[in-house]
Amino acid sequence: MRSLFAEPDLRATLQRIVDLAVTTVPGCDYAGVSLLESRSSLQTPVCTHDIVRRSDELQLRLGEGPSLDSMWKGTYVYLPDLTASTRWPKYAAEAAKLPIGSLLSFRLFTARETLGVLILYAARPQAFKEQAHEVGVIYSAQAASALAANRHIANLNRALDTRETIGQAQGILMERHHMTAEQAWERLREASQNLNVKLAELAEKITLTGEDPTAAPD
Repeated sequence: MRSLFAEPDLRATLQRIVDLAVTTVPGCDYAGVSLLESRSSLQTPVCTHDIVRRSDELQLRLGEGPSLDSMWKGTYVYLPDLTASTRWPKYAAEAAKLPIGSLLSFRLFTARETLGVLILYAARPQAFKEQAHEVGVIYSAQAASALAANRHIANLNRALDTRETIGQAQGILMERHHMTAEQAWERLREASQNLNVKLAELAEKITLTGEDPTAAPD
């Protein structure tokens, strides 16, 4: 599972999570990671089969299903036989046509935040035995840690890029207006507020175009 932490970006990490899930968890035929932006916005950026994406689309349209329950009602969902389920009658009736026989769903979370849902599908009923449940719990915890670590690194990289861009914009203002670094920072901050533009966006515009939106009009 160490390879989960070796991927260079978020999408690669997510793809590695679902690919390894199929080979790691006994009985799993296809897997996907669902990321919920809100109660009405479910994204499936990666999956091993289109059945996963179609299942998520069903859940959104019908307003019920394992990914939604894992995210909002608990950490773990097990459905041994979809055709015999009364938990989500509308979803079960439609999902059985995909075909999906049984499923396991795990909320991906850390102590700080919920990241998404890992959902494992089998084409036949009763495919997930006790070992699959145990492996799934361990694997989903590792997957959540890898996902959180990748997001943290991505956020750090974005912060560093933003800091560098702002520094470049400060340098342009310092040279153009013969001001100190502190004065250039104050000029950027005030212009950001006056123009109602984020500081990072303002700095990027200055570095890309060479224009000085902080300057007073003639």
